[in-house]
Amino acid sequence: MIDKKLLKRIDWFTLLLVLVLFCIGLVSMASIMATPFSGEESAVGDYMQKLNLAYVKRQAASFLIGFAAFLVVIVFDYQILKPFIKYIYIANVVLLGILFLAEKQRGIHGWFMIGSDRAIQPAELCKISIIIMLAKVVSQSMDKNDGRLRGFSSVLEALAYCMGPAVLVILQPDFGTAFVYICIMIFVFFVARIGWGYIIAAGGALAAGLPLAYFFLMKQDQRDRINVFLDPSLDPTDKGYNVLQSKIAIGSGQLWGKGFFSPGTMAQLRFVPERHTDFIFAGIVEGIGFVGGTAIIVLYFVLIFRWLYVALKAKDNFGTCLVIGVMGMLIAHVFENIGMTIGLMPVTGIPLPFISYGGSNLLTNLIGVGLVVNVWMRRPQKR
Repeated sequence: MIDKKLLKRIDWFTLLLVLVLFCIGLVSMASIMATPFSGEESAVGDYMQKLNLAYVKRQAASFLIGFAAFLVVIVFDYQILKPFIKYIYIANVVLLGILFLAEKQRGIHGWFMIGSDRAIQPAELCKISIIIMLAKVVSQSMDKNDGRLRGFSSVLEALAYCMGPAVLVILQPDFGTAFVYICIMIFVFFVARIGWGYIIAAGGALAAGLPLAYFFLMKQDQRDRINVFLDPSLDPTDKGYNVLQSKIAIGSGQLWGKGFFSPGTMAQLRFVPERHTDFIFAGIVEGIGFVGGTAIIVLYFVLIFRWLYVALKAKDNFGTCLVIGVMGMLIAHVFENIGMTIGLMPVTGIPLPFISYGGSNLLTNLIGVGLVVNVWMRRPQKR
């Protein structure tokens, strides 16, 4: 059982920020997924008749499942993860392989369907496995080498644990999730003070590999997506449609927004695609404007800096790497999702943490929060 003294050391600040972001997501979903309002509604009942709360209820149920997982994660000292993570990691990789035997959903081998409206995405849960696996390998090297990641074999082992699942996810194809995996690895390597030689070699390989991948490995459809990212007007009715509509919705919100549950929003009228998942930020900014959108970004920044503080206070290198890995996952999601809604990043289907609809992603994020809180609860009392 958990020590009652540890319960007093729960990171309530992190939990408050996560809860605020989650509630913003629920309110946004209720407004965005509603039957378009006419402006003639006057009573509460008039609004309730037009609300589509199905997604809100499912998201709330997913939150309860994720919160249960969060409680399980914080019960035991995070050190107990070390002997078991290898088996969990292997199971996750096997699930990623089995996905190729399942029927494609939305054009990729990404989900195991449960009924007609529920699905499990193993690539999401694999993020946690990669974080813990990388934290274990990298922290072991740091413990032996004065807090640094040294030795080609250690770097190669950590690289393999990340790139194995990344390759399987790319073959689905899901480049967005692979991008998150790589970001997690980069953040963990950074905190481990990896040598400049590896950084220069990685930069050179990336500079040489991207053009080769574009011309020789990517299919024409994938090249078209990159071309449209650089210039959405090349195909405004198909591949560039999502970004153009998202940018129009964001711009229409102006400074203060049109307001939630107001008539005539592009999100309610279905002009914004994937309005409750990948492009929910566009619907939110349309409702609460530039000021509200900036406030959400500030909330994420506060959460990121809070987790950086937790990483600095961890009792060991393993705890520091765990928190930095979760932080890297959050940063990758926020950067990619908001970037693609405003046309600064390619469209890759990455959800906005704690806000976008999606059970697997919410579960993964809450497990990640559990790891951060676990490290904070078991920090040393004195420096």
